[in-house]
Amino acid sequence: MNSWEALPPDTATFTPDITPLILSAHRDNYEIIKILLDRGATLPMPHDVRCGCDECVTSRMEDSLRHSRSRINAYRALASPSLIALSSKDPILTAFELSWELRRLSFMEHEFRGEYQELRKQCQDFATALLDHTRSSYELEVLLNHDPTGPAFEHGDRMHLNRLKLAIKLRQKKFVAHSNVQQLLASIWYEGLPGFRRKNMVLQALEIVRIGILFPFFSIAYIVAPHSVIGQTMRKPFIKFICHSASYFTFLYDVQKLLTSKADKV
Repeated sequence: MNSWEALPPDTATFTPDITPLILSAHRDNYEIIKILLDRGATLPMPHDVRCGCDECVTSRMEDSLRHSRSRINAYRALASPSLIALSSKDPILTAFELSWELRRLSFMEHEFRGEYQELRKQCQDFATALLDHTRSSYELEVLLNHDPTGPAFEHGDRMHLNRLKLAIKLRQKKFVAHSNVQQLLASIWYEGLPGFRRKNMVLQALEIVRIGILFPFFSIAYIVAPHSVIGQTMRKPFIKFICHSASYFTFLYDVQKLLTSKADKV
């Protein structure tokens, strides 16, 4: 038994579930958390809110409020940025998953919804704040393309944006809307059209019309020589979008023309 556990419950400052690691995590004290972790302190995930094990059933029967508060205290500690940074090999993934779990709990325990939402926001803010530490486009690409089960991302590799897709799936709106992420997405979207965003609206419209008119040539070139310069250009997202749109409008025009000619014959 640890020294803090030997205190009588009536004279103890904190409830029995508040361990030194939980208390230091509540204070987000980096130094103390590191000392405790180095000495072997651990903080396991709380049991599921619907857990039916003997421990949870007994705890709920003895004091349902203390049981719920104990879970909140544990999650408040787990949501500590310092604890996540010190104990997780993948802090962003941990913050995402914890944020999603807290969202689920906010719907299941309506009485404490406000507290769970506050902790969820704290996890989202921590993951988003890590984006501010990226110093180059390459570092941001590595972060957003990180896949724990796949090989490390190298400059020039095709970007699958696995981490960004996970953020969208787990509804990490602040992370997705971060200016660094949006700047990278814009550069990917307009790849193949250097300087397009700096042009005025007239020049942008002329560029779009030019690509739209030439889409039959681009399409044939892609079919004949997909690995040529023009073929590779057709793979660029914005150019592909313009060609698809031009193809669709051409199809609609042909259908309308066919229907009009049939109507004239009748």
